[in-house]
Order: sequence, then C-alpha cells, then structure tokens
Amino acid sequence: MKYLVKEISDGNCDITLLPENLNDRNLLAETTKSLQHDYQETIQSHYEHALKNEVHDNATFVSLNKEESNYPKRVNVNYQIMLS
Repeated sequence: MKYLVKEISDGNCDITLLPENLNDRNLLAETTKSLQHDYQETIQSHYEHALKNEVHDNATFVSLNKEESNYPKRVNVNYQIMLS
C-alpha cells in the first residue's frame, strides 16, 4: 500500500491510502463494508507506517477525526512526536 501524507498543522495531517494491488483494494473494501476489528488493526498499521515514514520516525497515532475523514481511504489524524 502506498500513501500520500499532507500535513495540515503541527500534530495534524491527512493520510490517503493508495492501493497498489488487488489485495490492497480488497482490504479497503472489506474495511468499508464491515468494521471488523482485524481489518481496523491492519488499516491503522498503514496509517502509523505513513506517519513514521512521511512525518517523523517518532510520530505516533493519537486519534482519528471522523468528521473530516472518508474512512478508510482518506483520514484526518492527530499525532504526536515522542522524543526520548
């Protein structure tokens, strides 16, 4: 799965998932149809991967802004950067 990340402000960004193959498209379709826990966890791992690769290595997912999202394909998320 590829993704496009657009930072809106500090701690907030849009993530768009871009399916690369049939499995990716099926995952998005299944997540849309049935919000089963295992699909949600897989999709969330894609969001976290996008944050770490595109925003900051230490970025962690905080929350999903449902009213500003087209779940699961495009989401608006809040994140924070955990510095040790």
